[in-house]
Amino acid sequence: MSLRSDVMILGGGIIGCALAEELARHGQRVLVVERGHLGTEASAAAAGILAAQMDLPTPGPLFSLCQAARRMYSRWVEHLERRSGILVGYHVDGILYLAMSGREEKAMERQVRWQTKLGLHVERWSRKDVQRREPSVDGSVKRGFFFPTEAQVDNVRLMQALAAACRHAGVELREQTLIRRLLVREQVVHGVETDQGTFEAPIVVNCLGSWAAMGGAFPLPLPVEPVRGQMLAFRAPKRLLRHAVMSPRAYMVQRRDGRLLVGSTLEFAGFEKALTLEGMHTILGGLHQMSSV
Repeated sequence: MSLRSDVMILGGGIIGCALAEELARHGQRVLVVERGHLGTEASAAAAGILAAQMDLPTPGPLFSLCQAARRMYSRWVEHLERRSGILVGYHVDGILYLAMSGREEKAMERQVRWQTKLGLHVERWSRKDVQRREPSVDGSVKRGFFFPTEAQVDNVRLMQALAAACRHAGVELREQTLIRRLLVREQVVHGVETDQGTFEAPIVVNCLGSWAAMGGAFPLPLPVEPVRGQMLAFRAPKRLLRHAVMSPRAYMVQRRDGRLLVGSTLEFAGFEKALTLEGMHTILGGLHQMSSV
């Protein structure tokens, strides 16, 4: 079979579906091709911490892009919730960064100085401030740095809302469709060959994430590889944490229903997704150093 569209997006995660929904609302015929099910890979395997400021140690184009995205995010969430009828758990609660050593404190002080010069807000908390404002933190904290405008989102519900909004906008969604190769004629991509037939479009956007190289079938070398980050989830009393809490050792973020997400590891393990005892030990060790949870 052959299917034509104005724009074809390879990969049905948050980025691919967000782009598809936006283009469809602006009159484009959009096709999303997904090897599995929408949003079930990296888009679902995350804590949903939106660290547009805290997580970037140096200024530059990426930092500027993140600030622009943060300014637009709340309006985008309102749009998705209105289109889908799904609440995505977006809350601007801030992020508390815990400096556990003098070196970590100095590194964050350098970051805070240049961010403050750009007009961004960061609060310095003493150890007593941290214990008073975030009682579940009970580690050897040198200083806390609070970023009040950072946020969190329930990324699983966000993906559900995006899928619904895509359907509402008329996006063609092809799940469980394996891309075999790009169709290139005179150095111009005009579609893809899949296990479900040939799909044609004058514009093809690669949003495949860690699969972006297409197993070597992509015509250009891409410096992309999978990285595994293990994460644990616990049931906890609601509002145990008032903010997302992060340190170089671990992070904690709590959903409104009480679920406590703790992570993470950073492992070059290929496409292997399984949890490991070593990974769980690393996460729990970092949690122990940060809190009394």
